[in-house]
Amino acid sequence: MTFRLTKHHGLGNDFLVHLTDDAPAVQNRAAWIERAQRWCRRHHGIGADGLLIGLHGTGRADLVMTLINADGSIAEMSGNGIRCLAQAEAMRRNQERGTLVIETGGGLRTVEYTATNTGARHQGTIEASVDMGPARPGPAADRPTDAAGDARSLGLDALKAATFDLGNPHLVLLVDDPEAIDLAVAGATHEAAYDAGMNVHFVAPTPGEADAITMRVWERGAGVTEACGTGATAVARAAHDWGLTGDQVTVHMPGGDVQVLVGDPMVLRGPSTFIAGIVVTA
Repeated sequence: MTFRLTKHHGLGNDFLVHLTDDAPAVQNRAAWIERAQRWCRRHHGIGADGLLIGLHGTGRADLVMTLINADGSIAEMSGNGIRCLAQAEAMRRNQERGTLVIETGGGLRTVEYTATNTGARHQGTIEASVDMGPARPGPAADRPTDAAGDARSLGLDALKAATFDLGNPHLVLLVDDPEAIDLAVAGATHEAAYDAGMNVHFVAPTPGEADAITMRVWERGAGVTEACGTGATAVARAAHDWGLTGDQVTVHMPGGDVQVLVGDPMVLRGPSTFIAGIVVTA
């Protein structure tokens, strides 16, 4: 069996994308989980944070998005992933700009995109704005955080904390210095308090820059990543609610920056970059 994929990244958060109109094949969830685990492996596979499947022809949306993380778990939504999916569909349509309605596990989302290099529609970068829906209150921890170690390096002494639901869950921790966090250990430590898992973000105001937040990312199902779009949206909501920013927030992540408009709905704007087309026989 042969699969045609494209690979994209949103600020270093990278995804494999498969577009299809074969609904019965998409419903074979176990097969796709196995493929995602195999294809997304760094060094032994193609390598990616997750596999995106875009199903055409459903009537109420242009695409139905299924996101399988590199570890085989299912994610309801990804702000970076949905931009990558939109770019793959824009390339298929041979369009430099447009609007897509995409059905996700978190609900319908509208994506408006524009190519930033109009001379190369099948490669390069798009800028996309995503209606992220409301930032609802997130889940409470199922148990206390259980950790032994330096409180500062694990973010156990966070100045403020809040959880949000952007279709997927997020814990935002305000700390003195996100760079001082032992991210791999701290992310897993905080996530372990939630039975259903948790995306964990360590944040602080960006020195010398108004309405800007610096964040580091631990993603459920992927671990340490360079960026998280739904996470940036949750972080902007938290920063606004804590009085740290206005309603237009720049969020700085290791992979790059996004802009978030705080409101109902939240709006996320950022890039997606095409990496390669891939044919896999499996």
